[in-house]
Amino acid sequence: MDKLGRQGHRQRVKSLYLKSGLDAMPDHNVLELVLFYAIPQRDVKQIAYDLINRFGSLENVFCADISELEKVDGVSTHTAILIKLFNDVGVRLDQNKAKNARNFESVSEIKEYAALMLGKFDTEKVLVVTLGNDYRIINHHILEGEGADKASISKKEIAEIALRDNAVKVLIAHNHPGGDATPSAADVAATQNLTLFLRQLGVPFLDHIIVGKDNSALSMKLESEYSMYFDD
Repeated sequence: MDKLGRQGHRQRVKSLYLKSGLDAMPDHNVLELVLFYAIPQRDVKQIAYDLINRFGSLENVFCADISELEKVDGVSTHTAILIKLFNDVGVRLDQNKAKNARNFESVSEIKEYAALMLGKFDTEKVLVVTLGNDYRIINHHILEGEGADKASISKKEIAEIALRDNAVKVLIAHNHPGGDATPSAADVAATQNLTLFLRQLGVPFLDHIIVGKDNSALSMKLESEYSMYFDD
């Protein structure tokens, strides 16, 4: 595409966004709009298609590691940083929104909180939330790990968190970045182990929330057959 054609295409994409927002734009146009600001002197349409084809979806492009993004022809470190930044800023915004919560009044609020904290991660994390009386949020901690297995392996770490925060109750959540919120066998085992462990500490285990890749969230206490594992 020559310079005049390239500029005309860029202006059409920008005008579409200004007129109708992202809802009117296919995924490759959304990605093009981002790439305009990283690659000002080149036709970026093919790069956008190559990125989506390589990673499978727009969501996967923004979640991809910088080193993987750089493997696509035309994507420099400078461009890869901008792409990755969009996802990381989204994570930060969701977490900041969740931090505005002071206490939980319903299971739906707990699930929304967990989804905001974990929903945009492309690797498995474990969220530990310490609570005071009246379900007041004392603190939250995001641990690196491999799903709920990490929660059972890191019982010592969870105990230290609960005791340091002087928690009355503990809430655990983890994400399934590659699937839905259905509990796995490992999730069930981790839930059983944590319930017994926290009970020994005298700290009730409030719930175990699983967050799926579509930001769906499941309460293992109230929405499954595993309620017997939890303290009232």
